[in-house]
Amino acid sequence: MTNLKRPVKRTSNGLIREAGKVREVVIILRPPNIIGFRAKGCRKEYQLTAEVCYTMAVKADHAAKQREKRKLKRK
Repeated sequence: MTNLKRPVKRTSNGLIREAGKVREVVIILRPPNIIGFRAKGCRKEYQLTAEVCYTMAVKADHAAKQREKRKLKRK
């Protein structure tokens, strides 16, 4: 796998409402481990570390599995 040496920007298919318009989400990977998010056409960027994003993804997956278990238990 290639190490991240310079910022890489990509536009996702995800849409959000920002500044009164529906806009695409731009994702920026910055070395060494920063992930930035912003609305296309806007300057404000929100940054997280890769570790925090990973932790959030694990928690979201765990919560989804718990919801599914509760749903099956009710039936």
